[in-house]
Amino acid sequence: MNVLLLHVMKNVLPDRIRTAEAIDHLTVITEPGHVQSYGPDVDVRLVDSVQNIDAMRRELLAVLRERPIDRIFSPFELGQGAAGYLRSHFGIPGQSYDVANNFSNKYAMKQRMAAGGLPVAGFRIAPALHHVPEAAAELGWPVVVKPMIGGGSINVCFFDGPEQFEQFSRTPAADRIRALPVPLVVEQFVPMTGECHLDGVVEDGKVVFAASSRYLVPVLERDTTFGSSILPPGDPVRSRMEEMHEQSVRSLGLESGVTHMEFFETPDGLIAGEIACRPAGGGIPEAVRLHTGVDLWQASLELALGLSPRLAPTSEEGVLAHCYLPVSPGRIVTQTPAEELEALPSVVQVDVIRKKGEVVPDHLNSAAASCLVYLRVDRPEDVDEAVRRVYRTYEIEVVAEGA
Repeated sequence: MNVLLLHVMKNVLPDRIRTAEAIDHLTVITEPGHVQSYGPDVDVRLVDSVQNIDAMRRELLAVLRERPIDRIFSPFELGQGAAGYLRSHFGIPGQSYDVANNFSNKYAMKQRMAAGGLPVAGFRIAPALHHVPEAAAELGWPVVVKPMIGGGSINVCFFDGPEQFEQFSRTPAADRIRALPVPLVVEQFVPMTGECHLDGVVEDGKVVFAASSRYLVPVLERDTTFGSSILPPGDPVRSRMEEMHEQSVRSLGLESGVTHMEFFETPDGLIAGEIACRPAGGGIPEAVRLHTGVDLWQASLELALGLSPRLAPTSEEGVLAHCYLPVSPGRIVTQTPAEELEALPSVVQVDVIRKKGEVVPDHLNSAAASCLVYLRVDRPEDVDEAVRRVYRTYEIEVVAEGA
C-alpha cells in the first residue's frame, strides 16, 4: 500500500508505526525543521506549513504524477484539515474534509456538539485579538481564548476581566496571537472540580473501545504535578463520559478513527470540552496500552489505511496512572536517573524524554516533560500518594542556554 504521511514539524511518530508492515511505500510531506528521522527509501517533501492547503495540493499533485497514493495518514492535529481536503479533492478514500474539519476546527466542533444536545460551555468566534472583549462581554468574564485550529494548549490564554486582557494585549505574547493564521474561539471559563479525558476507537460509526481517565489536576491549572489515572470499570463518571463520547461521535459524523475527548467536571455534572480524531499526546497512549493492551497508535494507522483494528483488550488490574516530570526551556545539567525512579513502589515503567545535556526549546506544549512515569496501584485513592512519591524523588536542574 502506498501511504502518504502528513507530518507536523515538531511531532514524532512511534517507530513501530512509521515502519509498519502494512505500508509498502511511504511518502512524507512535512515542514522545514522536522524532527522525525526517515530512512533512505522514504520520499520526504517539504512545504512551508501543512496548514497551507494550496501548497499541500500542489505537492500531492506532484507525488501523484510519479506514483499512486492509496491512503493518507495524518495523526497530528494541525495536519488533519489538510488531509481531509486532499482526500476529498483527489478522491482518496478515508475521512473527508467535512469530518476532519469538525474534529480540528474548534468553532465548527462546538457548533456540532451544541446542536447534538451535548452540554458545552458558551462560546463565540473572534476574528482577531481585538474582538475578544466584545465576545467576552456577551459571554461574561472570565474567558478562555484559543486558536480556532491548534493543539497542545499552545497559545491558549485565560482572562479574568478586561483589565487583564488590556495588560496582555501590550505584551510580546499578544503579538504571537495576532500573528496566528486563524480566528480565535472565546469560551466561558468553567469552574470545575476536575477534568477528564476519554480515549476511544471508532469503527463503522460504532465505538469499539473506550478508556476513561481523570487528570491529576486540570490542564490549565497544572504547575509541577500533571498526568492522569484511568477510572475503574463501574465508575459513574466513566459511564457518563462514554455516553457523551458516543453522542459526540454521532454529532460530528465520525465513521472510523481514534478519538481523544476532554471533559470538565462541575457540581452540575460533566461538560463536553473538545474532541480530536487522533491519538492523544504525551503518555496517554502508553498508559492505555499498559492497562488494557490496546495500542491506540496501531489502531489509528490501521483505520486510516482502511483496515479493521486489531483490538484485544486485556482485563484491567488495579489503577494505572501516569505523570509528567517537569522540564523548562534551557540546558539540562542534572537529572535523577531513571533507575532510581524505577525502584520506587508502584512504578512500572519510566520513559526518559529529555536527557542530561539536551537543550529544551522555548515553546512547550501541554505534554512537555523530561520523563514519563507509569504507576499501578490497587485503588483510586492510592494514586495521589504514589504520584507524590515520584515528584519528591525526582530532581532536575535546567540552566539558560549559554550559561
